Amino acid sequence: MHLLLPEEPADAVVYLPGDAEQAKAVHALMTRPAVLVSLPADWNCDLSPWSAPAVFRAGEDFSGGAAAYLERLLAEVIPEAEAAVPFPLRRRYIAGYSLAGLFAMWAAMQTDCFCGAASMSGSLWYDGFLEWTQGKKMHANHVYLSVGDREARTRNARMASVEECTRAMAAQLEMSGIRTHFALEAGGHFDGVSARIARGIDWIIAQQPADA
Repeated sequence: MHLLLPEEPADAVVYLPGDAEQAKAVHALMTRPAVLVSLPADWNCDLSPWSAPAVFRAGEDFSGGAAAYLERLLAEVIPEAEAAVPFPLRRRYIAGYSLAGLFAMWAAMQTDCFCGAASMSGSLWYDGFLEWTQGKKMHANHVYLSVGDREARTRNARMASVEECTRAMAAQLEMSGIRTHFALEAGGHFDGVSARIARGIDWIIAQQPADA
């Protein structure tokens, strides 16, 4: 776990699966003050909600360890992180990029721990995910979704549906009454990653002012 504090006290904390260096880059680009907590993840295990075959021939299969990762986040990481913050926190968020974006959406449907969720270039093409969300409650009050405008051009048939799936997720959330923002970013999956994450986090924080 790596904890980044804003320059002045803030009442919001954002949990971002991923490495500390990326979290530092994201935190530097955020315009809304918040505590940012990054937590390392075994990408294909911790962030996948159930088992699925690898996307690429030479890659590893997804082993479906998200439930255990979420349990560790709720039971260990969140209490430890928030006990270390020297000012009171009132708002808690989950955010992620790529598979971590998938995890953020899945987690926000598993627990009411987070008031907002952001998925940037999230792997919402994941086998069976959209079908699984049917009838599931989104516990977050507001959700940010983004995808690059060139991400659908990949030759990988599963990943090529990412924009379609992200738009479908946004429409589904809006129909269920969740305040939702969809953003089509310029570029492919690996373009402007830190800036995309920062924009998503800024948006979800802005939806619930500190004095609300």
